[in-house]
Amino acid sequence: MILIGTMDWASTRLKGMFHCPNCDSTQRFRLRASRPFLTFYFIPVIPIGGLQEFVQCTNCKNAFESIVLANHMLPNDAQPQPQQATVETSFEEDLLKVLALVMVEDGHVTENEIRIARRLFENMTEQNLSRDALGAACSQVRLHRLNTTSFLSTAASRCSHEQKLLLVQAMFGVAGADGELSPGRMKSLVRSQQLLNLDQQEFETAVEATSQWLQ
Repeated sequence: MILIGTMDWASTRLKGMFHCPNCDSTQRFRLRASRPFLTFYFIPVIPIGGLQEFVQCTNCKNAFESIVLANHMLPNDAQPQPQQATVETSFEEDLLKVLALVMVEDGHVTENEIRIARRLFENMTEQNLSRDALGAACSQVRLHRLNTTSFLSTAASRCSHEQKLLLVQAMFGVAGADGELSPGRMKSLVRSQQLLNLDQQEFETAVEATSQWLQ
């Protein structure tokens, strides 16, 4: 059986204290790194990508993108900052990631969710999205232990106001693909307003306009 997996390493070059967006309090963190591998019967055999860093809170165990340290690391931490990617994250990458996060949030992915996620991405970006690319994104967020709220807490700082509204619409579009919202998805959707710094009126207007991207 050939699958895609990762190997994780605990990074010894950066540990310290930060303000965890999920705990909303000061907690210890450690920087971890993973590398995707093709596995054969659960044995990693072929590396298929470079190291990818993520920050893990030692209290809640949630994972965050490494950029969270730029905004939430405490000033009195003397450790060196993690290296940032030389290529900035594009909105298309953020959109694909948030679609994947909502899809895997309740533990399973349906055909309706796949269909709606592809349509949302293609209508919002005017770019094609294959099932394979969507599946790879779902695998990646699972392996890196990201969740919707931890991702939005870092993505908000790099998204424009218009892009934030699109992320909200993408989340609601996929979450409602099967006509019913799970409690976990509903909690994430409600919290997204706060994480993206949107007021109630514009948040509700964006949700109501989601259907325009599903034509």
